[in-house]
Amino acid sequence: MLGVIAPLFVLILLGFAAGFATRFREAIPYLNAFVFYFALPCFIYTSITAAPSVGSFPLAVPLIVLTVTPALAVGLYYLCRGLGGLSKDLAAPVSLAGSFGNVGYFGIPISIGLLGPEAGLTAGIVHMVHNIFFMNGYPLVRTAVLTRAREGSAGSFGELWRGQLWPILRRGLLLNPVFWFMVLSLVVVLTPFGMPDLFNEPVAMLGNTAVPLALFCVGLALHPALQGVRSGAVPLLAVGIGTGVKLLLLPAVTWLAVLPFYDALGPVWAGTLIILAATPSSTTAFIFSEQYDGDGRMAAAVLVGTTGVSLMTLPLVAALLL
Repeated sequence: MLGVIAPLFVLILLGFAAGFATRFREAIPYLNAFVFYFALPCFIYTSITAAPSVGSFPLAVPLIVLTVTPALAVGLYYLCRGLGGLSKDLAAPVSLAGSFGNVGYFGIPISIGLLGPEAGLTAGIVHMVHNIFFMNGYPLVRTAVLTRAREGSAGSFGELWRGQLWPILRRGLLLNPVFWFMVLSLVVVLTPFGMPDLFNEPVAMLGNTAVPLALFCVGLALHPALQGVRSGAVPLLAVGIGTGVKLLLLPAVTWLAVLPFYDALGPVWAGTLIILAATPSSTTAFIFSEQYDGDGRMAAAVLVGTTGVSLMTLPLVAALLL
């Protein structure tokens, strides 16, 4: 496991070192845009279409993903609310960062490295289910809650839907290149339809840039994240709880949820679910928290904590649960 994940952390450290130069820090939004709109969709498409067949698609997979992770996110939210003080005010970003994993940049290459090339298909499908939930669920819920808190019952649901909720859903699905490339890859895998080499070869070349560039961007993103931690505006207890839930409790509960379905899942599907649950927080959690909570420092602190500690917890999870 260390042999699989060590190169990933080297890339993160390179990105962090580059972040001391202003030119690279200023390039963060542009590099992230390239990864999201071009490199990551191509990487996922290539990983899924090049993977050997793993048989049927177990319905337990979306059931586990859409039950375990949201349940822990809600539990983490109310736990932080119960702590009171600043932790209460920052319960939403702790809940997000403590459950939204970096399943694309970390999870897919680690799954393939540990479980074999067939994990490209399983990890890609789990990634799709996971991201559809988080990249639409959190913006929709936070927008609805904050709008209601600000305006009370003055506005109708129809106005809220047309003005704010539908644009979020449209952006998260209809205008999301990752989603459409996943759909295309599943069509290629599950039907006789195929794409020509003139499409596949450039897509593969772009996809080869996704993981190194994405992890380089994670390293760059640690600089604004660390600035938020140094500001002292985040309670360390909540950071520790969010980090522990993301790296230890979520994979452990996922493992427990996998056990009753293990015969139907098999080692590749089961292992993929556990590995993806054990990944550190996604940089998207930091971006979402800045956009929808008004302050991304708490999500940034959990991002820093989970990224650093996962170097120890990922091998631990692999040794004990796989």
